[in-house]
Amino acid sequence: MKHTLLLALLVSTLMSSLAPGQPAPSDSSAKPKAAAEVHLMGTLEQRVAIGGETTGWALRHGDKQRVELLLPVEAFAWIRDGLVVSVSGVHGTKHYPERGNVAVFTVKKISEVVR
Repeated sequence: MKHTLLLALLVSTLMSSLAPGQPAPSDSSAKPKAAAEVHLMGTLEQRVAIGGETTGWALRHGDKQRVELLLPVEAFAWIRDGLVVSVSGVHGTKHYPERGNVAVFTVKKISEVVR
């Protein structure tokens, strides 16, 4: 009896907290928007860090700008340090225990730029 009364009170409190027309928290229409795909061109730099807290690769682009790359597995067969590439993907973050949140670029497509 005590549990039934407590459950009824909890349900009524939850229902009254939702305003009319407000979507429920589990409503699928309330999904966050997907990040826009971005195209960058720059030079690959191989990165090494004690403890391995790096993706292993960065892209130097623009005026002294660098972003760590999360590369597709198939790219590791041909990429090398100093190679000029064009990449398409999305910006995001990766959490490391020591470094915390780090800006990364998740690459969906990568190709060498022939000069």
